[in-house]
Amino acid sequence: MARFKIVGATPLVGNVKISGAKNEALKAVALSLNIKNKLKITNAPQILDVVNQGKILKSTGSIINICNNNEIIIDTTYANNFDLTDTIAGKLRASIVFAGPLLARFKSVKLPYPGGCLIGCRSIDTHLDAFRQIGAKISEHKRIFSINIDEFHDSNIILKEKSVTATENIVMFASAIAVKTKIDNCAIEPEIIHLLLNLQKAGAQIDGIGTRTLIIKGSQNLKLKTYEIITDRIEAGTFVCAMISSGGEGEVSPYPADQLESFTRLIKSTGANFDIIDNKAIIKQSRFPLKPFSLKTGPFPEFPTDLQSPMSLLALRAKGVSLFVETMFENRLSYLEILRKMGASIKIIDRQTAEINGPCKLRSANIESLDLRSGITLLLAATMSEGETFIEKAEIIDRGYEKIDEKLKLLGANIERINS
Repeated sequence: MARFKIVGATPLVGNVKISGAKNEALKAVALSLNIKNKLKITNAPQILDVVNQGKILKSTGSIINICNNNEIIIDTTYANNFDLTDTIAGKLRASIVFAGPLLARFKSVKLPYPGGCLIGCRSIDTHLDAFRQIGAKISEHKRIFSINIDEFHDSNIILKEKSVTATENIVMFASAIAVKTKIDNCAIEPEIIHLLLNLQKAGAQIDGIGTRTLIIKGSQNLKLKTYEIITDRIEAGTFVCAMISSGGEGEVSPYPADQLESFTRLIKSTGANFDIIDNKAIIKQSRFPLKPFSLKTGPFPEFPTDLQSPMSLLALRAKGVSLFVETMFENRLSYLEILRKMGASIKIIDRQTAEINGPCKLRSANIESLDLRSGITLLLAATMSEGETFIEKAEIIDRGYEKIDEKLKLLGANIERINS
């Protein structure tokens, strides 16, 4: 395992280029199983999760080449394996989205329960329930589940919750079979909309894009030469928080303003010196203290759960009490205990509600990444802290942020990666 050494406090100054969306690239890799030609994925982030998703795809008999220019070349022509139990699928949350494409291609799939960050209970019940509604038979044994279907037929599905990955899973399945599927209670995150547009381009007939109800007439002859990944809105928002809270200035681009409306409103409410021009977020040095705020996460278009923890950095610069309510995952406020260890004044009301009383000065500490989003938050908190901070398990942050230490160095951060 590697760790980061950070010496703060350093304002982050300069321009940062945002990578392609992690949450779309992982699904595009799985989708390739239903594309009847060689597929090139462009603007793919060079992150650990994409590498691991590629390893899982390779185990199906597919050919995959992850290039250094943010391109991935995939050929699934000779894919012949739908049993992923002997792969790293059990360690990667996104492995669950192989279920839909493999079921559409082979009428069978066998997967271990997916792993991922320990941010709370993320059951796959919504996925399995959706597959049961299309007539699939599901068996489970020792955390391995098998899904089988005898024939494809028209189906109506009501998702148990607005789950992003369950929506993507059943959408990819439905788009690759030549019947009609109606899906209600869909998630509508931007990455899902772009996935649907690409499936439509590949030959699936899809009505209702952008709404909670989709009607899909699929095709077993989907063809798509290039899939360009959209900008990672979570990384963009994270760097905006980083620059503002560090007392820095610069540009964050591309900045997908239409996907970050709730985030942008909240940032502006703090009084931060922040503006959007064309596709760039322009940050100028803010006058501290900022104004306190209230934040409540929810499904898109509400405030994104993945940007909840980076917003704590702004709460540390605000005068007064900022309220955080996390409705998506019950353990996602765990990182606040570590910020408290670093000197933050925090009242944890319950597992999903907390108050941050600012302004606070942080001190250095030896800490550990708990999960991807809290990991990046603690790393950025270290750039605000006096002294030398070590953050263990750098690989957790590498899962979702491309060359994070290199990007921070370009902004003036004193950061070093230490490989053990």
